[in-house]
Amino acid sequence: MFDVRLRTLLGAAPGEASYAQFLSLIDNPNAQEGPDLDFKGEQYRKGSEAAGELAKDVAALANAAGGTLILGLREDRATSIPAHANPEPLTDRLRKSYRETLILRLDPPVDCDIHFIAENPAAAALVGLVVISVPPSARGPHAVVGTTDLRDGTLRFPYRNDNHTAHMNLTQIKRAITAATSLVSAREEVLAAAHEDVAKDGRFLPGPRITLTVTPDLPGAFPVDKKSYGEVRGELADVELPLHGHKVFQSFGVGPRRFIASAGESRSRHVAHFHHDGTAAWVTEGPVVSAFPYSGSTHELCMSWHSDFIVLKTLVMMQHLVHHAVNRAGASGTATMLMGLVGGPPACGLASDRGGGVFEVVSPLEKYSAGGRAGLLLNAAEGGSALVQGAAVLLADCYQHFGVVEAEQLTLDGQINLGAWGPRSRDAVAAWAEGVGVEVLDT
Repeated sequence: MFDVRLRTLLGAAPGEASYAQFLSLIDNPNAQEGPDLDFKGEQYRKGSEAAGELAKDVAALANAAGGTLILGLREDRATSIPAHANPEPLTDRLRKSYRETLILRLDPPVDCDIHFIAENPAAAALVGLVVISVPPSARGPHAVVGTTDLRDGTLRFPYRNDNHTAHMNLTQIKRAITAATSLVSAREEVLAAAHEDVAKDGRFLPGPRITLTVTPDLPGAFPVDKKSYGEVRGELADVELPLHGHKVFQSFGVGPRRFIASAGESRSRHVAHFHHDGTAAWVTEGPVVSAFPYSGSTHELCMSWHSDFIVLKTLVMMQHLVHHAVNRAGASGTATMLMGLVGGPPACGLASDRGGGVFEVVSPLEKYSAGGRAGLLLNAAEGGSALVQGAAVLLADCYQHFGVVEAEQLTLDGQINLGAWGPRSRDAVAAWAEGVGVEVLDT
């Protein structure tokens, strides 16, 4: 994990640590600046030059092994150890400005988290530290566009070299591009193979299905041995899922560099593969219902995809697949998700629960199969709004095959839109949201 040293020093993840925990870094020789840790005594100011500095410092961490940028702790120049704090105002405008800068001044953009650590979270006007968590990137090397502003057309490729920032020479840039291209190609093959393997697993019950695969863009490492087999089996045997209850997985086995869990040895409603590199894939029974047709259709009642259950199953599956990547395999940075809906004709698309046992098709295109693809930031997506954001983007990519722009049950800001769920799904999704700390819009 790219921020393991900082997590150890704080005793918590950077985004969850308190202001007091960050103050414990002051005068601590173990908190010395290094390849994974960069301190700035103050926030980046307005203007093109300051924007370039922010982009440079973030890109330098992403082009190395990842790390954390902390604004508001000033280090001793002689020792590179934090010497004192300089809390400054924390505003939504500041966060928005930094995000816009990182989009405009980095090519390709860097996926990172911007955390505000307030000195007094209850204060009307917040002051404190800005903590930017930058995972290692599989999409590099990242260039800073422009030396002083965007118009000068230059590209610089910074990287973190011990406790300072350097710039790549032409040989280093070529080497980094070649390595990144090779890695992306290899990870694409892993994603496709894992998705196909679980979809074709003979233990699965024939019929409509949802298949979801998460592959870290930078592989993790998870030992496939007797000890870890027992631990994973113990965890999964007690899994409780909305719609399905306790003890979903009751049969366990081993495949090539992976553990396999299923609801049974044959005709199973759930089959999941947990790979040694953090890749995880899950196929589950596809929820279909008998629904009234879309307006203008000539069909009578037909079998259609239950939209609420697709969304809820996707959220739950994502949660467990990301958990494997981050907590078992120690993967960090970005990941790629692949989703597939495979049914069988006749099919009328996506159906919405109107209450009273009545379902109505809400998609204008008649399809029985569709797919989706999206990326996400692994460490942020373990739970909370980032998980819902990732699911919303993935489902939108899938639902657009049905002529529906996005899954209305979720917002792209990472909230549950409870008013868009059918009556029979609301309690289940509200309970799930409460368990993972997701905001519910009760409209």
